[in-house]
Amino acid sequence: MKVLIISNGEIKNYEFYKAFVRDYDIIICADGGANHAYNMGLKPAIIIGDLDSIEKKVLDFYEKEGVKIQKYPSMKDETDTQLAMLKAVELGAKEITFIGVIGERFDHSYANLSLLLYLLNRNIKGKIVNEKNDIYLTNKHIEIEGKKGELLSLLPYSREVKGIYTKGLFYGLSGEGMDLEMPYGISNVFTEDKAYIDIEAGLLLVIKPRE
Repeated sequence: MKVLIISNGEIKNYEFYKAFVRDYDIIICADGGANHAYNMGLKPAIIIGDLDSIEKKVLDFYEKEGVKIQKYPSMKDETDTQLAMLKAVELGAKEITFIGVIGERFDHSYANLSLLLYLLNRNIKGKIVNEKNDIYLTNKHIEIEGKKGELLSLLPYSREVKGIYTKGLFYGLSGEGMDLEMPYGISNVFTEDKAYIDIEAGLLLVIKPRE
């Protein structure tokens, strides 16, 4: 099952997301993410969170539409996005894409990378998407589709990443490592329509930027 989670972070270009948001089996909104869903004409299956960010007209609309609303107290350990992810996992998600999780609040943006680690440790595919980036996390093997000339950055998410092997990228790696203190994987370039990345140990962020 493919799940789309919409959070309350920055979404500027709704047309960009409309191209793919209907490809999911279930949509879950984390609190104010429902405002974005409303603006895109989407009907989520669930709205979850402390409901301090959702607009009243949006909440009223979705309640009338029969959308399931799960309200949590504002004094809680998890963020609304974490609650949405846990709900998706509970429902049996095999693949989860997050939108609206990157924005001006760097603390939230950085913390949301941990969502990918949570999913990776449970063998669930995870991806963060915004208008400028597709963000993945791997500890073994990953294949990323692209076009010749597009960029792909590889960045360590652990103290060290050992044994990095790549295929389909201009700056190829054949077993080299990467250190958190001095990463060198920014702005590699697709030479084929797909890039293959394998690592022996560690955690590697794979970021496909759009310029």
